[in-house]
Amino acid sequence: MSTHPIVESGMTFGPFPEGTCFYIEKSACYSEIQNGVPMVEFLLLREQKQGPTIWIVEAKSSSPRPVTRPGFDEFIDEIRRKLTHGFLLALAACLGRHPATDTELPEQFKAADLKKMGFRFVLIINGHRTDWLQPLQDALSLALKPVIKTWALPPTAVVVMNHEMAQERGLIFSSAAEPLVSP
Repeated sequence: MSTHPIVESGMTFGPFPEGTCFYIEKSACYSEIQNGVPMVEFLLLREQKQGPTIWIVEAKSSSPRPVTRPGFDEFIDEIRRKLTHGFLLALAACLGRHPATDTELPEQFKAADLKKMGFRFVLIINGHRTDWLQPLQDALSLALKPVIKTWALPPTAVVVMNHEMAQERGLIFSSAAEPLVSP
């Protein structure tokens, strides 16, 4: 859908190669169902060692600090809902369940062999301290465990990173790598 950069939560993602990114949050298929269905920012089709993988990406400008802070459980539940809904809408779109995807979903997604496709649930937090990522990773992995288990995905399918790690993985521009909000 977009080879243009995507600006979310103070970070500039992409641009990505033609046909590998679907800006699902701004898509027509999402606009038809959005009421009561929180959604991730975008889907990214990436080639990995284990084969093609759809990354379901949510970006945040901040998060509660350690697990003892108020609002942590609510934050994790919000992210779990967005990632799960993004995963389900990605599958529905690839299967042609929404008419709008006929024209907006990139051909590489339509041609994806879902039986062999890997999936990765990715949370990127701008300006987040590296030493605060592990409690988020653990909590999000636990919250997504039913999805991971029922879809026979590896435990590494859940990834939490900050803007620096996202830049290292080629997800964001270096010019946007400076955090706008520091926790």
